[in-house]
Amino acid sequence: MAEVQTIHDVACGFCGLGCDDLTVEVEGRQVRATAPVCPEAARLLRRLDTADPVARVAGEVNSQADAAKAAHHILAAARAPVIGGLGVDMAGAGAAVDLAIRFGGVLDHYASEGLFRNYAAAQRTGWLSTTLAEVRNRCDVLLVVGDDPTLSWGRLFERLFPATPLFAGANRRVIFLGGAPGEKALAQLAGAHVVHHTTTDAVAALEALGSLIAGRRPPGESFGGLKADTLAGLAEELRNAHYAVVTWNAADLADGDLVAERATALVDTLNVSTRAGVFPLGGRDNIIGVNQLLLWRLGYPLRTAVQGRASRHDGTLFATEAALSDADVLVWISAFRPEPPPDFGGKIIALAHPETVFDKEPDVFIPVGTPGVDHAGTVFRMDSIVSLPLGALRVATLPSVAEAVRRIAEG
Repeated sequence: MAEVQTIHDVACGFCGLGCDDLTVEVEGRQVRATAPVCPEAARLLRRLDTADPVARVAGEVNSQADAAKAAHHILAAARAPVIGGLGVDMAGAGAAVDLAIRFGGVLDHYASEGLFRNYAAAQRTGWLSTTLAEVRNRCDVLLVVGDDPTLSWGRLFERLFPATPLFAGANRRVIFLGGAPGEKALAQLAGAHVVHHTTTDAVAALEALGSLIAGRRPPGESFGGLKADTLAGLAEELRNAHYAVVTWNAADLADGDLVAERATALVDTLNVSTRAGVFPLGGRDNIIGVNQLLLWRLGYPLRTAVQGRASRHDGTLFATEAALSDADVLVWISAFRPEPPPDFGGKIIALAHPETVFDKEPDVFIPVGTPGVDHAGTVFRMDSIVSLPLGALRVATLPSVAEAVRRIAEG
């Protein structure tokens, strides 16, 4: 049997929270996270000592080299490719942009819906955003809009509410406006005072709350299912806070752009007399890093089409679902998790996690390694401030996305 190697302070690149204190045991090619770890990280880091799948072309086993050649030929003949998924590290994202420059195509991340709901608000009004470290060390009143975020970010409140913050006092408060906090959230917030208010319309509640903070009492007895007096009490709490923060997950809110806009207006009003910021949640599978890279390389964010020497951005037209309606080839890239490609009638080239289960066999399947497991890489944290280095945990037998893309480009 192989010797068990224990690795401490492992960084996790899956949800965007940027936890870098994991302990992982590696035994040969087996990998298992021990503690502290959330269920998602435990699942996505876990590897068994089994043979990796091999590349396939039209369902038939092929070498990586032949699969890359087949992908090259498909892209060379493509009229309108979409390069989607984009669950990659920074090197893989750069290679994907190079591929778009070489063959043309629309670039979009599979989790970009929440990002663009936030963009819609930021484009209309701008916003004063804060960072994970600022929330952790300074925030004394946190307003959480929507469902309990620990369903998606298992250690969120553990990271935001340490036992001994640097600057915040002992009387930290968390106000849930929407779904009730679960047992996990309450356990992580044991040192804070937690309040829950159910709302039937978060947008209406936030709009009224913003008016009350500004000293204007809107006409009516209730807003979004909350009594005006209850909202007036919340407004007073936020006005009296030393550092209030509003957080939400736009991807899970049907009116996520409007929630972001009302939260931004509320924070703007608070900043006239105190200090406040917004902390939008997101960051799954390095979407923040991929978006940053497109901005650096192309001058546009995700949902950008590259054709020849020109790039063109449209947040609606070049969203994956819309772009696929006019596409003939989908290049699907998902290295962090076995996320399958969307339903698509054209040709599919999949550079995917080895455990991916496909509803439709791709025309070309090239299994790739996972950043932070099979090879080193870099990702960005959800607040876009910190880039996080990921280390390899075992000897790789699969190429990285960057390596696989280079082989395709060379043909």
